[in-house]
Amino acid sequence: MATGDTAAAAGLPLVPGTAQANTLETIENETRDFIGRIILDHPRKETASPTAPTSPQEGDIWFKG
Repeated sequence: MATGDTAAAAGLPLVPGTAQANTLETIENETRDFIGRIILDHPRKETASPTAPTSPQEGDIWFKG
């Protein structure tokens, strides 16, 4: 898969090859906003415990020792 194909398939705008140098910072910040939105929408939940979780939820990870 070529660079940018995954982003395009996900509906993200690609950096145009003809972008002026003074607009590249704006484009970079837009991509960081996309990453930030993903992180905020899917917070990590990590818990270390010697026992199994009492009410596990989908996406929880438990390592059996």
